[in-house]
Amino acid sequence: MFSAANSSTVTAVCMVAMMMMMMMMTEAAAMPKGGGQSRHSLKAHRKTSDGAVVETIPLQLDTSFLVPSKPIRPLENVSISPWTYNNTHDDSLFPPALAEARCLLDGCLDSEGQEDLSLKSRPIMRQVMLLRRVRSTGAGPGAEHSYHFRLESRIIAVGCTCVRPIVQRQE
Repeated sequence: MFSAANSSTVTAVCMVAMMMMMMMMTEAAAMPKGGGQSRHSLKAHRKTSDGAVVETIPLQLDTSFLVPSKPIRPLENVSISPWTYNNTHDDSLFPPALAEARCLLDGCLDSEGQEDLSLKSRPIMRQVMLLRRVRSTGAGPGAEHSYHFRLESRIIAVGCTCVRPIVQRQE
């Protein structure tokens, strides 16, 4: 029915058509249900008092996708650079509870369990992303009960490690 050259052309055209259909299906699945419009628009743009453009994107958190945590051996007590956690709680943040490590020693423990000051305990820093609940400003009805979440970044200590101190020789 088709020659070898036509067959490869028809195959390529079919592949492109299938890819376009798959892209359209993906976009359709991402659209909100109920006539294509949701209570909130997908993106909202506004300008702040200093003229900066702020883009608001609705965020839906589905906790069913979270991986259940497995109990692990607590490392803070068996490390040669032990630490403790300072727990803070802020209801305007998600997650509301945050644990930050604090090194217990200036030096590190040697094989006999004695502090060796020739080594230094230093915090291991990690960037975490948080959502802060902020009261929305607006003149509409019910605006005093309207909130949105702002994405924030914070650098916190998650543990401690043992390092050699930096020695700079002067000549």
